[in-house]
Amino acid sequence: MSDITVGDRVRVVREYENTPGRHAGAVGSVVSIDNRDDRFPYEVRTDGGVNGEGLWVHEVELLDSVSSAAADRESLVTRAKSLLAGTEHTGADVVAMAAFLAGGAA
Repeated sequence: MSDITVGDRVRVVREYENTPGRHAGAVGSVVSIDNRDDRFPYEVRTDGGVNGEGLWVHEVELLDSVSSAAADRESLVTRAKSLLAGTEHTGADVVAMAAFLAGGAA
C-alpha cells in the first residue's frame, strides 16, 4: 500500500489489476481503504459519480493541489470520450460533452 489516506484527492490509475478499465483517469476522493484486499483496496467517490456511490479500484495516484484543476479537466474529457464511444464525433463534440458534464450549458 502507499501513503494514500481517506479524504485524499486522487486519480484512478487502474480500475483492475491487469487493465486500466473505463474509470482510469477519473478524479475523486478516497472514502475507504481495505488493506486486506490486494485487488480493489481503494474506494473512490469520483467527481460527477452516480448517486454519490464509491467505486472500488486497484490503483490510485495522489493529486497535488496544483494539478487538481488539470486532472479534473482530464477526467471530464476521459468521461466524455467514453460516453461518445461508438458514435461519429469530432474533437469539438468531446469538448462540448466535457463542458456539459462540468455543468455547462446543455
